[in-house]
Amino acid sequence: MVLHVWLCLFNCILVSSVIANYEYVKEMGFKFWLDPNMEECYHELLEKGSRLYFMYDILNVDTHQDSIIAYFRNAYTRSIVAISKTQRGHLELTTNETTLIDICMGHENSDTYVKYISAYFHIYHVEKALAKIEESEHFYNTSIDFHNVLDSITHHIIILREYQIERDMTNQKDSYLIEANLFWINRWASIHIVVIVSCFLFQTYFIKSLFKISRK
Repeated sequence: MVLHVWLCLFNCILVSSVIANYEYVKEMGFKFWLDPNMEECYHELLEKGSRLYFMYDILNVDTHQDSIIAYFRNAYTRSIVAISKTQRGHLELTTNETTLIDICMGHENSDTYVKYISAYFHIYHVEKALAKIEESEHFYNTSIDFHNVLDSITHHIIILREYQIERDMTNQKDSYLIEANLFWINRWASIHIVVIVSCFLFQTYFIKSLFKISRK
């Protein structure tokens, strides 16, 4: 019972720290046009124990084979630490030391058209959040089980947030496709309306003709 109360209490603290308090989390979403033979890079300083999650999607795809190259690069050593070559994908990185990371996106060599990219990333300072909780005067440092519970809560919060991001990006792509094809959607709707009205008028005329014939 006591453990349940502590679990609820620290669950609330962790949610407010990781999700609402920007001392422990940084989130950013953006869209941009990626020209052929060009590369876009964003630089992020990650502190020790930080977790970087990055997700991207090509909104104006022509075929299922369309893709880009997205990767994390250590800005100091210039080494690639994570890479993806898909139409839609994500990258993850947990740092063991403070380092500067480049988040880069570029075209495949055969690409010839501009791509409209939707991107989103967040950085969780998990160790900072847990350290803040452990500083509480009511926290029992000797409770290993309780520390494991905190780790589990943190993990589930992060996974839930990443699922929300993925769902939001899917909605963004659907919205873009609707906007991009709005002209044809309106035209198709107009044709349907004309067909329905024409059928109604034809049926009305046909029924009136039958009544005239029956009267004769």
